[in-house]
Amino acid sequence: MWCRSPGSRESLADCSFFSADNERLIGAVYYIRDSDKFAYILLARDKFERYQGFDNRGVFPTARAAERAIVKRLSALEKEPTPEVPMRSDTRKGVDLFAKLSRAKLNPKFIGLKDTRNSSAAREILREIAHWVVDLDGNLVRDFQTAGFDARVWELYLHTAFRAMDFGFDRSAATPDFRLLRDDARVFVEAVTANPTDGTEYNIKEKPPDPPEDYWRYIEHDMPQKFGSPLISKVRKRYWEQADVSGHPLVLAIADFHAPASMTWSRPALPFYLYGIGVDVGEGSGGDRPPSVKQLKEHVVGSKKVPANFFAQPDVHNVSAVLYSNAGTIAKFNRMGVLAGFGDPEVSLLRQGGFEDLTPGAVKPTFFELNIEDPAYREGWADEIEIFHNPNAAVPLPKELFPNVKHFFVDENGEVVWRSTADPPHILFSNTISRAPRSE
Repeated sequence: MWCRSPGSRESLADCSFFSADNERLIGAVYYIRDSDKFAYILLARDKFERYQGFDNRGVFPTARAAERAIVKRLSALEKEPTPEVPMRSDTRKGVDLFAKLSRAKLNPKFIGLKDTRNSSAAREILREIAHWVVDLDGNLVRDFQTAGFDARVWELYLHTAFRAMDFGFDRSAATPDFRLLRDDARVFVEAVTANPTDGTEYNIKEKPPDPPEDYWRYIEHDMPQKFGSPLISKVRKRYWEQADVSGHPLVLAIADFHAPASMTWSRPALPFYLYGIGVDVGEGSGGDRPPSVKQLKEHVVGSKKVPANFFAQPDVHNVSAVLYSNAGTIAKFNRMGVLAGFGDPEVSLLRQGGFEDLTPGAVKPTFFELNIEDPAYREGWADEIEIFHNPNAAVPLPKELFPNVKHFFVDENGEVVWRSTADPPHILFSNTISRAPRSE
């Protein structure tokens, strides 16, 4: 239901969905909370291949009455030409992520997405999402298919998550990447990624490397430098000096792609770097001893030293918060695609990973294994998003603009704490195993 107006998700609740003539026409029955009534909407593709509403009818006293009416209406329309779909005045053409490019060295990850049976759900849902993505800088498709694959997947994920969170988009300029609208509020978000050092290329057909053996040292020193370099580079862009950005929250949204599957284990390093705190998780004589918080002054790798506490660095008071998710990947699109009914029905997905253990003092996750098509399984686009608030922000980010995500902030005692209205448990990391039956 990408055609929904921003802000309508609270007042209009989806009840049921219908299609006719191989999805030439689709429809939905919805509940109008304010009036305690029901209505339905019919949609067809416009000239840009987007589903848009052409018939909206109500009100009905019950969902059953609306469902009976929509079935009758769709049955009648099956025998008629596709109705003309009105175009919105602000409608702009989306993109074809899989358009054939000339003289392009295709990224192996893109080739896998484009051609493999296991990625069919991600491929199909991305085609639909892309109808709504406007290419403001003119390079999206080429980047997506070539060297910028990871960064563009991250941006596509953010676009989808923000839309699912009921934000509107101001597309008047290409920078920052996202100009989000909700009621009278405006939030500007710039996407950034941690990438392989020196352009290192990995063989994605091989098993992803394990985390470093000296894990906690790597998390305390190496990984903060990998997060820090792209974040500082974005600060130097000084987006807050743009006239329309000034006075509004500015958020840097970062994801880790520095090594295959590194986002499944690198996340603890980000708050270490942002707030200048670490955790001592050494082992005592009787086994694991309780972890203790420690202050960090710098992150040292060889001769390179980077100061800790990003939020205390020069000019960073102009950054309201840092947004993070380890789910801006093709695996996320694959899972959400399957949940939406896309993809090869013979391909199964198994999600394995770790839930956050809420036991006081716990530093290890609770492991899980879930079949994506288990009727009890639930997943939303923004589930894994975490927002780290800058305690020194010149323009703080209102937490209520991003409900149902995990918020980190410094409390009145100077401690970093988190709050969330989302249903627990919070997934810290996961891998998605895709299985297709062998050809006979």
